[in-house]
Amino acid sequence: MKQVYLLACLLATVMSGPVEMELGDAWSDAAGYEECAEWVDKSKPLPKSLDDICGADLDCAAREEIANTDCGFGMRKVAAGKWVSTEVLEEEGEKKYHNAFHRLYNYITGANSDGAEIPMTAPVISKPYMDAAWKEVGATMHFYVPSAFQANPPSPTEDNVYMEDWDDALVYYRAIGESGEKISQDVWVSEFTNLYTALMKAGHGYYPYMSVVGGFTAPFDEVQRTEIMFVSN
Repeated sequence: MKQVYLLACLLATVMSGPVEMELGDAWSDAAGYEECAEWVDKSKPLPKSLDDICGADLDCAAREEIANTDCGFGMRKVAAGKWVSTEVLEEEGEKKYHNAFHRLYNYITGANSDGAEIPMTAPVISKPYMDAAWKEVGATMHFYVPSAFQANPPSPTEDNVYMEDWDDALVYYRAIGESGEKISQDVWVSEFTNLYTALMKAGHGYYPYMSVVGGFTAPFDEVQRTEIMFVSN
């Protein structure tokens, strides 16, 4: 995924859509936070509101949005829960994220111990990991296990697919109104730069060697939501 390289570049140094971005209620209602005035770009599409996704289109990981008086990012607590996971395999080259997604998709469409059809959820999480020199040393991808299966999810039957229990986490995020597949290099750089800058200005600490990208919408949805995130330390 391009964002891995772009985040490394960022930390080593410091499209139009269906609805245009506006400063104020329209943006904060859609994104979940107030944008900083210097970063307003009216050519950017508004992201789809989480209220129009979670509980409406898809089951989402349980979350609590946290009031935030600083501009440029949102804060939320993501509740503990089970996620089905897979490693992103470097030897698979340019298709490594595509293949990781399909391993998880196979799990929810029957490649599990019960042969169960499990509903799609949001977000689809990708976690690239970097070493101290900002070189990628691995990555993983994750689907949230829907609430109806949380207590006793069926076991994966495919190699390199496994179940994880995640603890509560505090995350900082920015929302983008485009599909991850269509986000340009310049946008990845700009968004990660803005998140980094806003968090440093607000004095929030985070784990710097793991970038998180969350996809909340299908590529064909008219209104999109992709998030970039850092996890609080």
